[in-house]
Amino acid sequence: ITLVSPEGVELTYAIRLDFENTNNTAEYEALLAGMRLAQKMKAKHVEASTDSQLVVKQYQGEYEAKDSIMARYVAKVKETAKAFGTFKLEYIPRGRNRKSDALSKLASVAFDHLAKEVKVEVLTSPPLTQRKWPRSKVPKKHG
Repeated sequence: ITLVSPEGVELTYAIRLDFENTNNTAEYEALLAGMRLAQKMKAKHVEASTDSQLVVKQYQGEYEAKDSIMARYVAKVKETAKAFGTFKLEYIPRGRNRKSDALSKLASVAFDHLAKEVKVEVLTSPPLTQRKWPRSKVPKKHG
């Protein structure tokens, strides 16, 4: 996840999912994590991008969520989007999304090898099954 302020300041953040998931659920988890961060930063206007065409089309209503888990993810994104004055979700082809692709690989390696400025959140269960959003388990910075 990369959050960029209107002034161009970037916050880079990665999550690692320690529960059974699919590529599609991982895409939704990343989007929701970014939205939670934007909320914590008190963002009013959010433009999000993902390389998952499925996520974008389901959010926009062009694709139907075929199972209950996907439907719940779509509903959670729509519910969370209401926290912002404006929320826009757009599709970015994977080739133009190299930074996010690298971050997803980074989150899968051991924490000791991560750059100091990158935070990794570990989710031990899908937040959709919990009443409240989980507290982040962010490793302490070394050095």
